[in-house]
Parts: sequence; structure tokens; C-alpha cells
Amino acid sequence: MGILRDFEKRLEGAVEGFFARVFRSGLQPVELAKAVQRYAQSYQQVGVDGVFVPNVYRFELAAEDHNRFEGFADSLKAELSSVVKRTAKDRGWRLQGPVRIELRPSDSQTVGTYELRAKIEAAVDAQHEAPAPAAARAPAGAAAGAGQADEGGHTSVLPRPSSAPSAQLVDRNGRHHPLRGTATIGRLPECEVTLDDASVSRRHARVERDGDGWSITDLGSTNGVKVNGESVRSATLRDGDRLQLGSLALTFSAGG
Repeated sequence: MGILRDFEKRLEGAVEGFFARVFRSGLQPVELAKAVQRYAQSYQQVGVDGVFVPNVYRFELAAEDHNRFEGFADSLKAELSSVVKRTAKDRGWRLQGPVRIELRPSDSQTVGTYELRAKIEAAVDAQHEAPAPAAARAPAGAAAGAGQADEGGHTSVLPRPSSAPSAQLVDRNGRHHPLRGTATIGRLPECEVTLDDASVSRRHARVERDGDGWSITDLGSTNGVKVNGESVRSATLRDGDRLQLGSLALTFSAGG
């Protein structure tokens, strides 16, 4: 509990009139701090280099709660990032990249509830990445503080990396998405490559190793797949190919 107590004290020190801003009803900042801790505990990925937990967390909040936090959103996100990093350090977990917290308004949430999605997002030079498998949702109509992550304890084992260079997709922000054997690309958090873009289908495409090379297959997406500007249902990929899923552009790198 020391981390959570320190979270509130640090936030109070960073934001003038902090307690005046936090109303008696609605979502409280400490509930978001508890949520990221629970999510990391529930969605660990066990690899040969240690136990990895998500480093990117996205909260969808009721508009009223989001507006209430807006005046100190930067401080809140910074302190939530600190909670993730300190909790990981205390428990011996590893993070694949910088911690990022996102707060978004959502019409589907009521006051005092939230939906939390998180994933492991590798840094540009990292060689491993694995998405967290699900979203944690606060029950509709629940009182403040009701949201929590699934306690089912989803744990997976990452394959031992081979000596061969890893193929990867590079998005327009320069983030690298390593590919291991077969990877589904889409908006769903359980996809191996999760792309948060409205033009991308929930399960948009599949990239898989094809002998010594790689191929991409459209999984019946709404907005299609293009390789180097040409619409395809299935195609062999070559190093440097330009992919377009909906309106989102990616570059395929064969590694090496």
C-alpha cells in the first residue's frame, strides 16, 4: 500500500487544490492506480529473460470523470506511470518500453466506471513484444472504485528467441512490432500486433512465415489490405514492402 499512499501524496503536491477537484462522487484517481497494479498482476508474460508486464495502459472514462481529471491530466498520467514502474521494480517484473498512460472519454461508460486496456509495446530497439490478452472493465453502474482487472491469472510463455534476425512491422510512429511465426493484426488487444485505428478491423490480417519467407493474408477486413499500393487477398512479402491496412501504413522488414 506504500506505493498507493505515495501516489496520492505526490499528486496532491503536484496539483494545486487537488482535493478540491476530486469530488465525493465519481471515479477517484487512486482507483486508477489500483487498476494498473491489478492489470499488471493478472496479465504477465513469462519469457526467457524474465516476467514482462504491460507498459501501455489506456483508460476509457465517462465524459464527466474525464472532464474532472482534465485539469491535471498530465500530472495524473505521470504519477500513474510512476506507479507502474515502482510496482514492477518492487515485484521483479520487467517492462519492454517506456510506460504510457492514456485517458479517453467514452460514451459507453457511466460515472464511476471505466474500461482499461493494456499491452506490452516494445521500444524501438527491443526484440520482444506481446500484447496483453484482454480488457479490464468496471461493471456498468458500479460505484466508484468498482473497476478491476480479471483475476484469472493469464500467463503465457514466450518462445525462446532464435539466432535468426526477427522480421517486424514498423508503423508510422517508428514503433517496431516483431513477428514470431504467425501474427494476427487488428484492433483487438489479443492480436499479436494491435493497431488502435478505426479503419483497422478487429482481426484485419495475418502475417505468417512461409518457408524461408513471409506472407500476408486478408482476414475478411472491411477496408482491405494493400501491398505497395495494390489491393491483395494474399501476397508474399519482401523486405521493405509498404503495407496499408485501412488507412494505416506499415513497412515490412525481413530482418538482417
